[in-house]
Amino acid sequence: MQDLQQAIDDLRQRAQNTSDAQALAELEQEARDLLTEAKNTPLEAVAQALFSEIAGGHSPSAGADIAAVRGLVRRARIRIEIAGDDDDIDEAIDILAEALQLDAGSPDVISLLQQAGSHSAQFKQRVHELFERHQVDLTTAPEAAPPTPAAPLSDPAPPYTGPSSYAPPESDSPPPTDRVEDEPSFPSSATLDELLPRLTEYYYSGEYQQTIDIANRILAIQSNNPTAVEYREKSEDNLIRGIVPDHRIPFEARVAYNRANSLVRAGNYEEASGLYKEARELAERDGILTWKDVEQALLDIQDLALARELLGDGDRLMAADSWAEALRKYEGALRVVPNDPQGEERVEMIRRIQQDTDQILGSLNTIGGTLDEQVAQIAQVRSLLTHTRQLLPNSQRLAQMQQEVDARLASIRSQLSNQAQMELNHVSNSTTLDERALLLNGAIKLMELGLELNPADSAFSEMLMDSRKLHADITRAQQVIKRAQALVTQNFDSELSQARQMLSDLVADFAQDERYRSTVNALFTRYFERAELALQEGRIGEAQTWLDALREDPFRILGRGAEISRIEVAIRGRRARGRIVLLFILLILLGIGGLGAAMTRDQWEPALFPTATPTSTATFTPSMTFTPSLTPTPSATFTPSLTPTATSTATATSTPTATPTPTWTFTPSHTPTASHTPTITPSPTTTPTITPTPLELCRTWVSGDEPINLRRDASRTKPRIGIIPRGTRVDVLEQQRQEGTTSGPIWYKVRIQIDDLQQQGWVRSDTVEPIPGSAECPDIP
Repeated sequence: MQDLQQAIDDLRQRAQNTSDAQALAELEQEARDLLTEAKNTPLEAVAQALFSEIAGGHSPSAGADIAAVRGLVRRARIRIEIAGDDDDIDEAIDILAEALQLDAGSPDVISLLQQAGSHSAQFKQRVHELFERHQVDLTTAPEAAPPTPAAPLSDPAPPYTGPSSYAPPESDSPPPTDRVEDEPSFPSSATLDELLPRLTEYYYSGEYQQTIDIANRILAIQSNNPTAVEYREKSEDNLIRGIVPDHRIPFEARVAYNRANSLVRAGNYEEASGLYKEARELAERDGILTWKDVEQALLDIQDLALARELLGDGDRLMAADSWAEALRKYEGALRVVPNDPQGEERVEMIRRIQQDTDQILGSLNTIGGTLDEQVAQIAQVRSLLTHTRQLLPNSQRLAQMQQEVDARLASIRSQLSNQAQMELNHVSNSTTLDERALLLNGAIKLMELGLELNPADSAFSEMLMDSRKLHADITRAQQVIKRAQALVTQNFDSELSQARQMLSDLVADFAQDERYRSTVNALFTRYFERAELALQEGRIGEAQTWLDALREDPFRILGRGAEISRIEVAIRGRRARGRIVLLFILLILLGIGGLGAAMTRDQWEPALFPTATPTSTATFTPSMTFTPSLTPTPSATFTPSLTPTATSTATATSTPTATPTPTWTFTPSHTPTASHTPTITPSPTTTPTITPTPLELCRTWVSGDEPINLRRDASRTKPRIGIIPRGTRVDVLEQQRQEGTTSGPIWYKVRIQIDDLQQQGWVRSDTVEPIPGSAECPDIP
């Protein structure tokens, strides 16, 4: 018994000398163990009083509200730990000054004030003034316990230190020995079966003191009754901690409590604190001296207010781009309210921003490699920076980073543009289609990279469209050349003509390509062989046709004029020899005819030149002789012949009769020609008239894809006098074989009307087609 009393006294002394929450929790467990040992002993009341002191956080030597001091100490410690500037230290000193008013001897308050004063001389002077005002003797003040981390909101709250329904005795008064007046009125002879239902009833009705008394009586009857032991421990614990059942709280107090909870959820902590205090006062008037929920809510409000204050400070620091200091504020808010969604969201956001900015800066400093790699890197950096700026749209720091990224982007774009332009220049200077296609592929890839950096870049868009079009033309030209090679290899007249047409379409743009020139050279060889063969076989017209084709595109690019001249000389020689032979044959025929005429002169001369025989004839004497009233006088008349003119020639006889003999002479000359024509001007004057233009033989039109040539005469060697566009109507006036041939192509003399100009000339019959529904041109025998 003496050892138990000594342990109680030692524990009380230790509790009086400490105010640390962790140390008090350990002392509370020791007090609970001592209370268990003192059960059913004269020291039970003393042990219970000591346990109440320690669990309630009330020390007899201190008259201040320790719970309030602990809350203020906690807020000040967090302020000091997360101090980013002097404002935090200043705020912590204000909080500690309030705590110093409640308990001037608290070692934790004194220790934190000394820690705050060590930041600067100004803070040290302010702390010194606080110590002098509250008469704090630093030489005799107890040594402060080492600071402990602020307990999170989810940890068990500090026990309520307000008045209890079970008030412990003063330390110098004797412990109570008689508690009969608090016991329920049960007969002393009540049995265990009668006491156990009462025990449960009192416990769940919130009558914890009566529950303890009944449990003691049950334990006096049966010392090891587990139900009594359990309910007594629960009632003692609830009694000490101030737990009150909801049904015992007054209605007005509950209404004020619920309204305060609503204000807390809305963030209005100041009004909520007033309502909580009002609810506590209403409960105290009704006899409930301890209400744990209200006391805990008041402590929670302090934490929530501090957390919101820290979040506000962090937001201001974030706006000023002080991300590290803002993170400390947010983390301090989470230490006060660990599960606060706003604090967790801000901490996650600022950590993501710091991580992204570090990655952006690192990527900007390491951009390199090929242009493809640089474009991929800068695109990733730009995407990351865009996402980060969505979180902080007004950040000047991110705006500067955006300017740096834009500058790097412009540099890469300039490199892409210069290199793409160089590739296009090489394409223009290249002579082979394969090389041009390869260079164009590289240029197109560079332009696509440029558009990937900025899809709205019009310069890259136009360059890319032109390059793709040129690449398509080159690809088509390669296919055409390949097809033309196959046609030349087949070596048929129709295939050769088709290959020539296909190659002629490419001569303007791709004449320098080696494959193109090789194909044209092979086609020239085929045409040349056919011209030589026709010449050898005596088909001069056909040879001339092949020769005319060799003078046109695409054979002009080869420069093989010597070979063409050789064939042309041979054709001319053949034609000259033919004319000589024809003249010789004509002379022979004339000689034979003259010889035959001389030999048969006796037979044909009398028939042609009969001898005159005198014959008597009656002579008639005219009764009247007509005398011409007008003698024809020849006169020189200059007649301009711009168009065909009709000339009337009159012959004078014995009877003056004018016989008009109109003749039509076509003189295509712009120079007036003077003609000396004797005319007779009789009294009745005959006026010559122009014969109407002859009607056309048939009507045709140009149906091909290309215009055709209009030549002066019916030969491809004659000068071209015009071009007939496709779809033009052509009236055929005459038709004949090519000059100098009997089996050559047919030529049409045509008349065309283009706007107000009418023109005539010659075209080949295979270049036009009859108009549907009209008569076809007659065949030439």
